[in-house]
Amino acid sequence: MQSQANLNWGIAAAGRITQDFVTALGTVEKSRHVVVAVADVDGQRAQQFAQRNQIPRHYDGFDALALDREVDVVYVGTLNPFHYAVVHLMLARGKNVLCETPMSLSVEQAKELYTLAEQRGVFLMEGMWSRFFPSYDRLRELLNNDVIGEVTQVKVQHGFRLAHMERVCNRSLGGSILMDIGIYALQLGQFVFGVSPVKILPSGTQLNKERVDVQIEFMLDYGDGRRLVALVTGLENLENDAVITGTKGEIKLSNYWCCTQLSRSNAPPESWPLPRAKFDFHYTNTCGLRYEAEEVRRCIEKRLLESPKFTHAESLELAAIADEIRRQIGVVYDV
Repeated sequence: MQSQANLNWGIAAAGRITQDFVTALGTVEKSRHVVVAVADVDGQRAQQFAQRNQIPRHYDGFDALALDREVDVVYVGTLNPFHYAVVHLMLARGKNVLCETPMSLSVEQAKELYTLAEQRGVFLMEGMWSRFFPSYDRLRELLNNDVIGEVTQVKVQHGFRLAHMERVCNRSLGGSILMDIGIYALQLGQFVFGVSPVKILPSGTQLNKERVDVQIEFMLDYGDGRRLVALVTGLENLENDAVITGTKGEIKLSNYWCCTQLSRSNAPPESWPLPRAKFDFHYTNTCGLRYEAEEVRRCIEKRLLESPKFTHAESLELAAIADEIRRQIGVVYDV
């Protein structure tokens, strides 16, 4: 693909998150992103999605999308248990892929997918969209410049009333509040400390009748007095911020996983407002999926197989931490 050509997207699944992604693409200035096809297991849903978003082709099932020669990259936004199979199909057909987080339901499956992508010489990224917000670039700059000194603690509270949602409460759908939103707390610890935790200590876990976590607290110990402390819940709405404490001050990220405002000790808040879009969004700040899409375009144009902002190794590290937390709290999937 030439650097000035459009990037042609195929959309795998006609749901809420994929609708938000397509809407977000439409806000990119001088956009070179074009959605050329959508597929869903329900052909009628794909057709309606295509009509709503003026997408030229729609498919009943994912095979035809994988065979569409015009598609450069596929955004996979199916339910969690189907990520592995759909991503595998697209990679096997030589497509670049952006997959909604989590990449799969186990670290072993994720390793398989990254290995396949490398074998086929195509780009693959788990959609850890937090990393591509301008606020995270600014956070990296502040940490590198020692503005708050040595970081000792990252404290996260993240909660929405989600425990009734099928994708969270149903074990057969890969339900888990940790996998749904807790993964964002894990990525922040990784981003700030840059090393693997030496201890992983979950506590305060509430499992539902399907033995799926709907609330969890955990502490990740990074050694040398550094730790991440998180409360993640599907039972109530929380502040949804993160406070990063250092020896010389602190930084607060509002809506830390899709942060558009950062504040710190003795400085005015900094903000990066999101633009207006054609349609309303279903989820918090999902217009910010535009940043992730732009990163995918940059990487594909440079013929990179992974993003330096969220590497395959980082994705696998988070999958391994999530696997270990689920092992300790007794949440098991049939994969």
